[in-house]
Amino acid sequence: MFDPINIILLFVVVFYFIFAYFLFRRGIDRAVIYSYLFVIFSAITWTLAMIIYRGSTPENSLFWCTILYVVAILPSSSFYFFSLVFPYGKLPNFRKIFWIFFVSISAALLVIFPGIIIKGVEFYSGREKVIIWGGWYFLYFLYVSGIIVLGLINLLKKYLEERGVVKVQLKYIFWGYFIGSGMAMFPNLLLPWLGYFKINWMGQVFGTFTVALTVYAIIVHRLMDIKLVMRRYSVHLVSLSLILIVSVIIKYFIEVYYADYSVWFDIFILLISISVYPAVKNYFYHLANKYFFSSLYDSSEVIATLSEKLRSTLEAEKIYEYIYQTLSNAFHVKAFGVLTHNEEGNFFILQYNQGFEIDSRTDFLKDEKLDEMFIKQNKTIITEEVRRLTSFEKNLTVDLLLKLKVEILAPLNVKDKTIGLIALGPKESGDMYNEEDLKVLEVVGAQAAISLENALLYKETKNFSIKLEKEVEKATRDLRRANTQLKKLDAAKSEFISIASHQLRTPLTVIKGYISMMLEGNFGALTKLETESLEKVFLSNERLIQLVENLLNISRIESGRLQFDFKEVDLNNMVESVIEELSGNAKKKGLILQYKSPTKILPKIKIDDEKIRQVIMNLVDNAIKYTKQGSVTVKLEQAEKKVKFCVADSGMGIRPEDMVNLFKKFSRGTGTSLVHTEGTGLGLYVARMMIAAHKGKIWAESNGEGKGSKFCFELPVK
Repeated sequence: MFDPINIILLFVVVFYFIFAYFLFRRGIDRAVIYSYLFVIFSAITWTLAMIIYRGSTPENSLFWCTILYVVAILPSSSFYFFSLVFPYGKLPNFRKIFWIFFVSISAALLVIFPGIIIKGVEFYSGREKVIIWGGWYFLYFLYVSGIIVLGLINLLKKYLEERGVVKVQLKYIFWGYFIGSGMAMFPNLLLPWLGYFKINWMGQVFGTFTVALTVYAIIVHRLMDIKLVMRRYSVHLVSLSLILIVSVIIKYFIEVYYADYSVWFDIFILLISISVYPAVKNYFYHLANKYFFSSLYDSSEVIATLSEKLRSTLEAEKIYEYIYQTLSNAFHVKAFGVLTHNEEGNFFILQYNQGFEIDSRTDFLKDEKLDEMFIKQNKTIITEEVRRLTSFEKNLTVDLLLKLKVEILAPLNVKDKTIGLIALGPKESGDMYNEEDLKVLEVVGAQAAISLENALLYKETKNFSIKLEKEVEKATRDLRRANTQLKKLDAAKSEFISIASHQLRTPLTVIKGYISMMLEGNFGALTKLETESLEKVFLSNERLIQLVENLLNISRIESGRLQFDFKEVDLNNMVESVIEELSGNAKKKGLILQYKSPTKILPKIKIDDEKIRQVIMNLVDNAIKYTKQGSVTVKLEQAEKKVKFCVADSGMGIRPEDMVNLFKKFSRGTGTSLVHTEGTGLGLYVARMMIAAHKGKIWAESNGEGKGSKFCFELPVK
């Protein structure tokens, strides 16, 4: 039963299972995944039926031949169903499903009834079996070929309507099925009809090409680097070919010298082949990486190496060099550059360049449309793809990027702040940037943004110290003594900023990034217990990041470096948004969180919406944290030429002796640590400074311990 051809078919089955595994593991749209898994398992069943048919005895050959041609209906009908579902996972209506089912069942019945499609099977020793066809075989041929053609027409129609990545996916699937099904139908349907059965098993082998290309198109969102896929595929092909050649040679000698034990040796050869395949594949993969393919890099190693280097410096120039070395070694780019964002002038400055021909130009104006659609959204700009979008057909910035041969622009963002951009030119190999490259670039961008911000803050602090030293030299002796003390304080502040930003912020952000990747399944599936544990670590890490953020805010406020972006804002919408965001916290504690909105429309006020939102969020969150039972009431109203915001709770209240120190740095009320252990005493201090910067005032009211409290602030209406 297990002759060389059937061994090949068994390997085909193994490949089908591998494709199914990758599809199930990496696929996103469940309807699309399940519909194509059905196609793959139909192909597996079809292949197994061919193996059994080829190994069957003369007495049961007709039965297994009938089963084979009934099962052969599944791959074509399941492909037609898939062509209706892909790419958006929308199931066809009942009428189409019924039509597919009815026609497929009808075709199966024609095969099952004796003499209509198949009359008999003739057995010849040492040759493939010969099928005697009935007079209606042409109906079976028309059904299989026709339903495949209809599926291809469905894909072609969608290809003509779609654009972008989906269009490319449809192109790969269409051509994969057009070529693959054509090659499969030739030895499986047409040649047997003409009486040639020697290669009637080749259709199952050709089917792997179609399935492989379709699975690739579904799970890979950017089908640009097909060379990379072919390289990896070639490693598997060489490994499989070597094992097959050795197996066939061994099989030949066994047939010559041990023919009586051929079946047992076949099973043994199959088991050994499956066992040694991973080792052979790894060996050839190592050779390919070492001597042939330079682009098969390890993404986790690239990220870890860069992370280690970035932690070792606070100098921007070294950071640029480290990023260039890392990405150049991984991608083999022809050109690389880093631009930093100048917030005051609203433009980008080229700080580092390797390979881009730009003469002496260093300043580039920010394109508002690209900024809104990509940079602020932390999305990588792929120049060629952006150019094909209708809204960027005549965009000067995109034209400039194409002229400079910039293929990729990766934003460097820290929260909502843009630090700069990484610019990449084409690869040395001519390959396009694939999905793995973009994921690596996304992680590298997050790491680099934090490191660059820290370096710029350090440089700013260093420059400030130099300037202060020059001023001190011009002062009198008494002032020099005072300024000497100021220098010590400034050095302490500089050291604090350096430690807080570099030693705390950078590793905390890296921890956050890796935990997020683990929770998203980038390093493999997690158990429920592992997921819950990582979520707790993530929340604790978030609290530490918030603490560092508060400390840095205080440092910026006291040094006069905190920048404000004033614009007209509807405060009512902001308060409603905060209430909606914190309602879940209140609900968990069994509290009533209510908002008494203004009775009349309030005028818009000119504020920095991010910073005032932080104040409102802090006050409402504190009210929820320090209230065990009862309610929290939020009120917004206009008082003469001011807008007044208040949040009242039925919580633990405030002692009179604590009221004096309430808005001071690191100050907490008596007993608050028993209710909420994670407090730092910085939130109200930061809130007071933010409100003061808006020329408003903030205060607290309470009738005493256990009688609740009320926090309010007022902002002027201009």
